[in-house]
Amino acid sequence: MDVQGGTVGGMRDGRTGRRGILALLGGVALAPLTGTAGCAGLRPDEDRLRVRTDVGPLHKRFAALGPLSDAHWLGYDLDAAGRRASVPGPDARIRLVGVARPAPGAVAAALAAAPAGEPFETVALAGDVPAPLARHVPDRAGWRASPAYDLTVLARDPAQPVAAGGDRADGRFLLHEADDLVWFDAVFLYA
Repeated sequence: MDVQGGTVGGMRDGRTGRRGILALLGGVALAPLTGTAGCAGLRPDEDRLRVRTDVGPLHKRFAALGPLSDAHWLGYDLDAAGRRASVPGPDARIRLVGVARPAPGAVAAALAAAPAGEPFETVALAGDVPAPLARHVPDRAGWRASPAYDLTVLARDPAQPVAAGGDRADGRFLLHEADDLVWFDAVFLYA
């Protein structure tokens, strides 16, 4: 065993140094934040109404829609209105709302593949379209909706639909065949 100037093998007499304690305390303090790191990327920095055009977060959340392009959407914590942007707390409700263009023919294929007894119905787009998105929505009429399609898109594994009101997400997906668009309005609960 090597003993030199109060150290044993390069360590200080079995005592933990100040740096070690600070590193340990810092790691313990940051541990609760690791679970919310994935949802923090869904929110705008300081402006919750900043229109986003990236499709990565949409592909991650709505894999059943397939490749998307020409996206215009908002992502924000519903309970954080008026607060500074920060890491979402427990039970954060993150809303993703917007419009995107699936691969050519994907809307027509989805409409044609409706299961028997679960047809798509013609609906009007809701009147509460967030103002920053209004100019990206071509028409409020002629949209098609199906509760069964909503459940399929919200599932992490498209082959396993989640139960309505499940603990992952709730939302609506409207298809516009004439413009080959999908409108989405979903809320994800991070518990």
